[in-house]
Amino acid sequence: MTLTQALLGFTSIAFLITIIPATDTALVLRSLVAGGHRSAYACVFGITAGLLIWGVTAATGLAVLMAAAPLVFDLITVAGGLYLIYLGIKFMLNLRHWGQVTTLKTEQAALASLPAPAASLPGPGGGVSTPASAKPGATTPAPANFRKDFLAGFIANILNPKIAVFYIASVPPFMVASVQPFLMGTLLAAIHGGINVLWFTLIISLAALAMRWLLHPRATLVIDGIAGSVLLVFGVLILVEAAHRLL
Repeated sequence: MTLTQALLGFTSIAFLITIIPATDTALVLRSLVAGGHRSAYACVFGITAGLLIWGVTAATGLAVLMAAAPLVFDLITVAGGLYLIYLGIKFMLNLRHWGQVTTLKTEQAALASLPAPAASLPGPGGGVSTPASAKPGATTPAPANFRKDFLAGFIANILNPKIAVFYIASVPPFMVASVQPFLMGTLLAAIHGGINVLWFTLIISLAALAMRWLLHPRATLVIDGIAGSVLLVFGVLILVEAAHRLL
């Protein structure tokens, strides 16, 4: 197999794996709603960093050794499942605020029905200034925490046994004898990472078109609930698979 054939073959597989909605998609969308574009891209870069590590690990044979040691692989699987369950529960707990959102909407409706004040404060340009807190029906993303969102994406990816299995199965067949394993693994992972960044840039851009709706308090809670449910289900399934192997 030539280098060109290897790169084209791996690119095709990596693209198909990337566009399948999974935990990564749920995490990125949730980060976008919670912290805006900066948070979403921090999560994407964390996921991509995890891919680079798995690519190098698989190419140098370390991943194969891990797979040959069932206990090590099972520990990674259990840790990954528990982390996804933790994130899922954390996001779903935000649904406790649903009643508070309903109360807020009722209060906003009551305020809107009151007569307009006789005078308003002039804005910077001479117009009427409306306080941001008086504008109903929308919230603003919390300040982005790059490190937190990066680590969330990185940990979720590096502890994902599905990614480990993908690299263990996909990287060795595309190794080229004329290229050092470390360099080839890095190149393949970089291709996967590039596809990952481009795909999620598209997802983030499309989601940004609906940000006015997504930033509505109830919509934010719905996304938390959906993302939490997806992560929770994936986490439980991962633990079930690990339990079958251990038992």
